[in-house]
Amino acid sequence: MIAFFLSMPIIAYLSLISFQTMKLGVLNYEGRFVPYSLGVVIIYSYSYLFALSPGLESVSMASFIFVFSIWLLGLVDDVFGKPYPKGLKGHVLYAFQKKRITTGLVKAAGTIVVALLFVWITPLYTYFTTFLSLFLLIGLPHVMNLFDTRPLRVWKGALCFVVLVLLINPLPSFIYIVMLLSVFYVWYVLEGYRKAMLGDNGATVVGAILAIVAINHLPIGLQLFVLVVVSFFIVIAEKYSFSRIIEHSSLLRMIDQIGIMNKHQKGDSHN
Repeated sequence: MIAFFLSMPIIAYLSLISFQTMKLGVLNYEGRFVPYSLGVVIIYSYSYLFALSPGLESVSMASFIFVFSIWLLGLVDDVFGKPYPKGLKGHVLYAFQKKRITTGLVKAAGTIVVALLFVWITPLYTYFTTFLSLFLLIGLPHVMNLFDTRPLRVWKGALCFVVLVLLINPLPSFIYIVMLLSVFYVWYVLEGYRKAMLGDNGATVVGAILAIVAINHLPIGLQLFVLVVVSFFIVIAEKYSFSRIIEHSSLLRMIDQIGIMNKHQKGDSHN
């Protein structure tokens, strides 16, 4: 486990430099180039946990295949995707109108395929739990991607989700808690200071991991609640911008700014 704490910051730094060198990033809302390398940190940490404890339900072989596939699909979209069209509906309409398949549509179709594969090889007891799991596996990666338009939005959502899971389940070992906190801290620092971002690969893999955790560690009632919330966000996102909704609410705007280091704070090398 010591190897993880030593290697994870190194992986974070090397992936950041590599993505910058290869110009794998975008101009953020402030107009600065930010590499979408944080997904590498997330998938590396999950892979390490899988190698350490492959018997755990949330890091089983089926779970690992699903999570890794989602990350790979997101990375393909990051590298080869275009800034248009927007939204799932936009990608579908574009395919029918232009007769061209976008990487966004490939990502959506791929997510459905790997989610079907997961529920096929994983015993989920009833048809209801199977369909519930399927929709969580498809919906949560998509919603996390929708929220990833400003720093730390996905971080805050993931943190709240993890706290909920820890409150209703027996605490894991101390070393797992420290490992989890380390990932959240590195993620917070790099994204809060706008040094790196999740991108599609990072946001969707976070959603994939949350879906796996929800299926294995939340009661059916809470899983259903999560699905209702996810469905609500998907419907809203097809008509409205989350950023616009947040900007029109002083409370949401305040929450949105928590943790983001502004240009005048020390430690920002872009002053």
